[in-house]
Amino acid sequence: MSLSPRLVTLALLAPAACGRAPADVAPGQVVMDLRHTRGVGGRAVARWDGDSLTAEELGGRFLEMSPALRERYVPLQPRREYAQSLARFDLLVRDALAQGYQDDPEVIEATRRALVARVMRARLEETPVTLTEDELAGAYAARRDDFVRPQTVRLSHVFLAAPRGDAAREAAARAQAEALLAQARALAPLDFEGFGRLAREHSQEPRTAPLDGDLRFLSDEALAREQGPEVAAAARALATDGALSGVVRTDKGFHVLKLRARRPALDLSLDDVREELRVRLEGEKRSRAWAEYLARVEQRWSLSVDADALAQVPVDVQAPMRPPSGPLPGTVPAP
Repeated sequence: MSLSPRLVTLALLAPAACGRAPADVAPGQVVMDLRHTRGVGGRAVARWDGDSLTAEELGGRFLEMSPALRERYVPLQPRREYAQSLARFDLLVRDALAQGYQDDPEVIEATRRALVARVMRARLEETPVTLTEDELAGAYAARRDDFVRPQTVRLSHVFLAAPRGDAAREAAARAQAEALLAQARALAPLDFEGFGRLAREHSQEPRTAPLDGDLRFLSDEALAREQGPEVAAAARALATDGALSGVVRTDKGFHVLKLRARRPALDLSLDDVREELRVRLEGEKRSRAWAEYLARVEQRWSLSVDADALAQVPVDVQAPMRPPSGPLPGTVPAP
């Protein structure tokens, strides 16, 4: 392939922008200007065939450095060495083109990834996103339970069924509950796994026994409603994580309770969470915009997937792994 040292055509997945590529460049190719100085004007401090490093660019590079690092280049010799290093970088680009490395799979794949990363940054980070006060208020109302909630408690329990009125069954269940409480007290306070085994093996509450007796986080009101006011009262008396109740009697039977955690009440206003909501909503809007952009790109370039052909591609999970033939292709997750 005959190459100009100043322009190179790379075979890329990303097509050239409409109206910017020469007519003889097919979709999937792009003409890139890899000269160091793509603009015009300025006083050259270093020159090489068809290109240069200008004083204006070099001065801008120095301004991008910290003042402490900038001091290093006050003397002329370090300044000269830095200018030469910038020029040498571009000379190596020239030499790489002369050797045909622009056709190397690693170079092509790195260019493709850089292009995709740039368009993603433009769409996800640089595109302005505006939010109205109504949108923030609506999001706050929709997520109110995240910001305003009562204190909650998380308990594990072992439950033994014994409805009131059957004296013999009550006596047997209470004796078993006392024995299980003794076993629970023999465990370390934070041994929730050990208490969970007791619940799995002995609890007669089918919903929570497979979950190690975990009742999840419940408010005082919900706990009283689901398990009985006696359980809610016993939970209020548990002061530290891992604490055990005594045997707690309810209308349905006997409980042995273990405190796993408490979660304090929340009462956050819209003003309290405005910034959190703003960041969340902006992210959601950018994600939707990205999905819409991908859909337009797919439509513009007529993306289609042949399910029949796809089904014929072998995926042999028993075959040994081959050495890679080149860099793995980049992918973009589905929105």
